[in-house]
Amino acid sequence: MIRSRAVSRILPAGMLLAACLGSMPNAANAATKAGVTVPDTMQVEGATLVLNGIGVRSFTILHIRGYVGALYLLKKSTDVDTVLDEPNPKVLVIHYVHSGTQAQLNRLYMDSSRTYCAKHACTEANKIAFEQMLATIRPVKPGDYSSFVLTDHGVEVYLDGQKIAVVPDASFGRVILDSDLGTTAPSAELRDGLLGLPAD
Repeated sequence: MIRSRAVSRILPAGMLLAACLGSMPNAANAATKAGVTVPDTMQVEGATLVLNGIGVRSFTILHIRGYVGALYLLKKSTDVDTVLDEPNPKVLVIHYVHSGTQAQLNRLYMDSSRTYCAKHACTEANKIAFEQMLATIRPVKPGDYSSFVLTDHGVEVYLDGQKIAVVPDASFGRVILDSDLGTTAPSAELRDGLLGLPAD
């Protein structure tokens, strides 16, 4: 299997993702946001996923860009419920464009889980899954990336291509996407970008 360096950076071999893109990303088959370029397709478990959208998460009133998210689905959709109900696999890749300490990222995850569970009826399994996610947190720097592979068996978590956790909660993948796309999305900029909606 042939992988370009650029594609390997985005789709590491250790992810159990069979990347068969065959060429470097270019204007015809890639998307770029905040200096991060991602491919339009990827192969996962024998299925071809397409880039649904790419969005930016900014922080503070200065709008400092923290990371770029890219969402891959079997079929594109701009509707949240359709995305959530679509069959697996699905992949969410987070490309960090700003450094973050373990404490900062821990706070980010905790805030997200509290906000989501305050609005939705999180199950005990979901709460355990959130704790498992917290245990995966590592400091990051620009160029690092996290990948969340959503399957019918749970969520596989990778950091820079290395598997760091498997969360065996089949419903947790939906929780992850809903927290980024639904009513508790951290920002409209990230949500609309992942849904492939046009920027204002």
